[in-house]
Amino acid sequence: MQEWQLHLYQDQFDLLKAGTKTVEIRLRNSDIDKVQPMDIIHFVPAPEDGKHEVAAVVTDINTFDTFEQGLRHFPPTAVGSPAGTSVADMVQAMYKIYTPEQEAMKGVVFFTVNRIMSN
Repeated sequence: MQEWQLHLYQDQFDLLKAGTKTVEIRLRNSDIDKVQPMDIIHFVPAPEDGKHEVAAVVTDINTFDTFEQGLRHFPPTAVGSPAGTSVADMVQAMYKIYTPEQEAMKGVVFFTVNRIMSN
């Protein structure tokens, strides 16, 4: 088991902390590809304030060539979108963070995570 740290925009951090967001989407790269089931990801809000963190265990990993392929497999709320959001709208939201060129280089990964409750 390894531990990782990933930054999230504040709105996505809040959804993960609340337990409604259960899937984190990232571009594949050499570091992200090392994450395995049962690893722990420490999510921190961006910008990082040094005070807040949510830890979650990776329970499943799915890789896809495109955001669209992956987003068809998960309900909108699981990936941090409002219920009823179309796949097309979710893809456009991803393109506000990543470019289609970045997506095409290596594909994307969807981590299913289970938030670890702190005492």
